Amino acid sequence: MKKLIYLFLVLAVLGCKEKSKQIEETVVSKSVKSETETQVIEKEVQTNLDEYVSLIDSLNVYDISSIKVLKDYINNKLCVSGELADSAYYLFFDFFYTSTKNLTDSLETKYPNLVEKLYRHEEDSEVREFLELLNDCGLDLFSTEGNFYVDVQPDFFYETFKNNSSPSLKTFLELRNGDLKNGFSENAMLLISFNNLADRIYNWDKYLNNYPDTKLLNDEANYFLKIYLETYLTGMENTRLFDRESRILLPEVKLSYESYIKNHADTKSGMIIQEYYGILQRNQFEYSDSIDYILTKYNLSLMHGIKPYARK
Repeated sequence: MKKLIYLFLVLAVLGCKEKSKQIEETVVSKSVKSETETQVIEKEVQTNLDEYVSLIDSLNVYDISSIKVLKDYINNKLCVSGELADSAYYLFFDFFYTSTKNLTDSLETKYPNLVEKLYRHEEDSEVREFLELLNDCGLDLFSTEGNFYVDVQPDFFYETFKNNSSPSLKTFLELRNGDLKNGFSENAMLLISFNNLADRIYNWDKYLNNYPDTKLLNDEANYFLKIYLETYLTGMENTRLFDRESRILLPEVKLSYESYIKNHADTKSGMIIQEYYGILQRNQFEYSDSIDYILTKYNLSLMHGIKPYARK
């Protein structure tokens, strides 16, 4: 499966490279660079990408230290830009989360003594070495409902790719950096304010509008926009939008909706929120099944009973 994913992405990289080559040739003609110089530049980019993909394929994705090897290569040797940078990021992203998911899933069985020490807040050489390894790989240790898991440090992807990024990738990583630093949910409860949630919806809506052609990043951007908008419209199991007794929309939610409509009515998310607000207004802001109409119409989901990953 990994081979197929890499093959698909390499083909995407080569497709992107062809576009990059065309742009490069135009620049060369304008600056009257020699044919030899152009060939050297093309050869350097091609060789660099081939080496990068070969390195990924040679590493053991189930060995967490492989992330550090790949990170060091990106920081010290990788040289790509434009759409090629998006492809390089996506390859790293896939490798990174395959590796970290495996580590989280195997913590209890693979490192039982270490986990016991972590539960007891002990700090010895084994614990320190493990935490240092996580840090070298851009990871931190977290816990939820008494279980440990590892996840990315907020600025890790940005710091790793800041010198190898397209404008769309740089903006994408800056937005994710801010989202990760502030968290999202815990135990089916929203950790940020409704206004902060509204800011995230607008930021991702704006991103998709500004960069409609970033194929490798837009799936992720659409996912973040969708889950934030769903939460904004339906709440969570432990963060409700309507008063439990009166069944009336909470004042802070109502004010947040009104502010969003006032400032962002011309966005796709703004039009959805405005349409739902109009339905609520006709019902004197009392809870009803009217949300079902909006969810069905825009292919959204009710967030009650769903516990999204804590660091979305």
